[in-house]
Amino acid sequence: MFCPNCRSEYVEGITECAECLVPLVAELPPEETTEYAYEDFVTLETYHARHEAELQKSVLEANGIEAVIESDDAGGAGPALAFTRGVRLLVHKDDIQKAQEIFQDLEAVQEEPIAAEFPPEEETETP
Repeated sequence: MFCPNCRSEYVEGITECAECLVPLVAELPPEETTEYAYEDFVTLETYHARHEAELQKSVLEANGIEAVIESDDAGGAGPALAFTRGVRLLVHKDDIQKAQEIFQDLEAVQEEPIAAEFPPEEETETP
């Protein structure tokens, strides 16, 4: 038995998804996949190091945006090439605006000062 929403699998006898609270089905419908042509991808940002691009790619994918990293670093054998030529983070042209908004929101959150409240320090007398 499967949940049609979250696609979780359940043992026989369970009739409702514990998370989604919807009736379970015997078989899942096939997942919808979107096929993109490589030509439909545009550069969102260029980084000096691959790990920076990988981190931002994970942020996009966590928000449902497919992203691709393009780097001319000889397949990882010449990481210095990536530094001079850059590592490009690509997204589908239909997702560029949403991706930019996600990064703008992240920057805004990072710029907000964190206000920590500490109890006032007690003055101690020194002899």
